Amino acid sequence: MNKKILFIVSGLIVVFAVGGIFFMQRFSATPYTLAVTKRGKIVQEVSASGKVESPTQIDLRFKGSGKLISLNARVGEKVSVGKLLAKQDTTQLDAQVKEMQSGIDLQRAKLNQLLSGASSEDVTISETALLNAEQALFGAKKNMIDRLQGVYTKSDDAIRARADQLFDNPKTSNPQLVSSFAYDMRLENEMEAERFRIEAMLNEWFENVDTILVESDFILATTLAKKNAAQVKAFLTSAAFVVNTLTPNSNINQTTIDKWKADISTARTNVDTAVSNLLVAEENLQTKESAFTTAKNQLALKTAPVRSSDVAVYQAQIAQAESSLARIEAQRRDLIIYAPISSLVTRVSGEVGEMVGADMVVVSLATGGALQIRLNVVEDKIVNVRIGQKARITFDAIGDEEFSGKVVAIDPVETIIGGAVYYQTTILFDTVDERIRSGMTANVWINTAVSEEVLFVPASAVQSNDGKKMVQTFSDGRVVKKEVHTGIENDAGMIEIISGLSEGEQVILGANKKQK
Repeated sequence: MNKKILFIVSGLIVVFAVGGIFFMQRFSATPYTLAVTKRGKIVQEVSASGKVESPTQIDLRFKGSGKLISLNARVGEKVSVGKLLAKQDTTQLDAQVKEMQSGIDLQRAKLNQLLSGASSEDVTISETALLNAEQALFGAKKNMIDRLQGVYTKSDDAIRARADQLFDNPKTSNPQLVSSFAYDMRLENEMEAERFRIEAMLNEWFENVDTILVESDFILATTLAKKNAAQVKAFLTSAAFVVNTLTPNSNINQTTIDKWKADISTARTNVDTAVSNLLVAEENLQTKESAFTTAKNQLALKTAPVRSSDVAVYQAQIAQAESSLARIEAQRRDLIIYAPISSLVTRVSGEVGEMVGADMVVVSLATGGALQIRLNVVEDKIVNVRIGQKARITFDAIGDEEFSGKVVAIDPVETIIGGAVYYQTTILFDTVDERIRSGMTANVWINTAVSEEVLFVPASAVQSNDGKKMVQTFSDGRVVKKEVHTGIENDAGMIEIISGLSEGEQVILGANKKQK
């Protein structure tokens, strides 16, 4: 009985263990189909099939119309591969190539400067500039302290030394204008109440300016000084109105009245001057603070480590400029005809100085004994195909062996097949092989671009969003969207990543189907 129970318990443990493993695997599985960013060589190719044929001649044309400035071929002349045979005017494109190359060199120099960091001399200059800015800021703060104290001192003098001549008991809780004059009662009451308020304000203000230091809040202290000075100036305006309405009588003579007028006028001038000096000092302090911040940021910039994002920006700009340069150089090559193989010149047309177009055969060559392949390349692929590009060739009849050749001619006139537009392209074999026969079907891959030691991912990982190329990466259970700059794409569905990703990052290709 005990053995039977033990057997049942053991079985249950196994079942639960297997079930637990199943559910753990189910819920821990990555919910996405992923691919790893790799580094290596990526080759962009244009593929097509065609028939082997015996060559008769190669007709060479320009791709567009232009002025013929050079014709270096004679009928009957043997020419070597790569010899310049004819050339249209390339002056404008030559200038563009030079300008763009200079721009690329400048961007590379800036990138190298960024990677090298600031020189010790530059750092020393920035450190000196920061020290000077710090000393200037300290001087501006000391000046601000003087000006803040000056506004208080002039305000205190204006009230307690000059305006108080008009009051009895001015510093008490019940100041009274001297009773020997007939004042407007409303104005008298207002001035007496204001004098009482100003006494309290001056006492509090003194505590503030007496404790101000270079580390203090100058914005708060300046705001307080402006507010208090405005209160003093308003009081002095009322006092000036009072003394200017006085006339001599038995209790006061004109000399005293004149002295009061002069003292109130001086008080107002002193306070105005002190406030103006404070405003100048405030502006100077703001300038010195801005200069200090700029010097501090410049030093930090020169001593900070290089950010990968900054490097990526320069690299993307260089890659973009190189891509533009490649397009210009390709346009320039279209204005020059070179001998694609060693051959015999059988025909020469055109004269230097005349306009020649794509419909005109400029030079015809007899190719000798090597066979050729005539391909039909679809219109959206022909834009990447150039004369002289290498090609790899296979035959169903010869097994897995691969042969080599090159593009020697591209027909400028389209061929319509089944409603689609194609352009006939001629591939010449590099070597003669007796196994290759005229009429054989050949599979051809034309090498249109190569990038060595670059990052690449499946093209399905790259999505377009508002004109930007985006990928989603997956790391530590999180999905992160990143902008990338792409390069060439091959027939295997891989695309070059110029910037935006690092080697080894996992990119999302799509969501996994729900596990059952």
